Amino acid sequence: MLGILQGAPVARLLVVAGLLASLTACDPSTPGSECSTSAECTGGTCIDGECVPAVDAGGSDAGGERDAGGGVDSGPPPDTGPVCEPTESPEVTCNLIDDDCNGRVDDVDVAGDGFCDCLTIGVLGGPGSLASSTFQAWLEDRGTATTRFGTDPAEELTADALATFDIVIVDNLPREYTAAEAATLRAFVDEGGGLIVMTGHNGGTDRPRANTLLAELGASYDEGLINGPADTWATHPISEGVASVTFLGGYHVTAPSGVDVAQVAGRSVGMALELDMGRAFVWGDEWIQYDSEWSAMPMIAQLWSNLVNWVGPRDRCMVLL
Repeated sequence: MLGILQGAPVARLLVVAGLLASLTACDPSTPGSECSTSAECTGGTCIDGECVPAVDAGGSDAGGERDAGGGVDSGPPPDTGPVCEPTESPEVTCNLIDDDCNGRVDDVDVAGDGFCDCLTIGVLGGPGSLASSTFQAWLEDRGTATTRFGTDPAEELTADALATFDIVIVDNLPREYTAAEAATLRAFVDEGGGLIVMTGHNGGTDRPRANTLLAELGASYDEGLINGPADTWATHPISEGVASVTFLGGYHVTAPSGVDVAQVAGRSVGMALELDMGRAFVWGDEWIQYDSEWSAMPMIAQLWSNLVNWVGPRDRCMVLL
């Protein structure tokens, strides 16, 4: 090689000398060898400006960063934690632990009614104009913790308030809401919360109040009251076992990204939405909570059961009949 270099210009000599120096400096067996590309690392690879030995040299690879090939490595090994040892069978404690080791966390259903007993449900706003004690008792009888909140118009809708619930049911709202509050509700659903919205309380202020909260979800109630019954249902988990329920003085629902589940007079009155990690159902009326309808229409209880199970958590509190 020295013979080839004889008579070479000084610039060429300097380049070759630099190349020899870089090959020496980028030996992966020498800790701290600097590099800019893997081509500079003899028998190794360039990671974060340093020549390191290649771990393998196989085909496709999805492994760690200090790796130049494929082989069988694909990141961390399978779960090596302790083997699950059942402490309850069936599970009866709501503690965010898979106590019976069946792969489902908090699948507590003491009554065997297909309804998770570990849910926390918040009802936003005041009750409607008619009695709804049967509906309230039905929720509580399922073993859930149910709390009404946000009845004071001065009370701000915050992330902290929503974080205490698995599911929020929107009832008779006391006021219109800010864009920031609507974004907070949307974030609650995006992060895995369940949302069920009702309206139709007075045919006036109830619609814009609800619409201010629905704006961030891409849904709204259309102006103009309509009457049912709601007897046209699409095939959906929400509609299983439901053929007709009361719909009196409610609104059509618009939600371009939603699934049209129920209709009155050819237009949607119930839209199901999946938003990131959570789910929402927007219903155009409020009569499905009143005692008069609960006593006359058993399908209303079936509808609520479907709703709570569909919008509820998907990473825990899932009950399989």
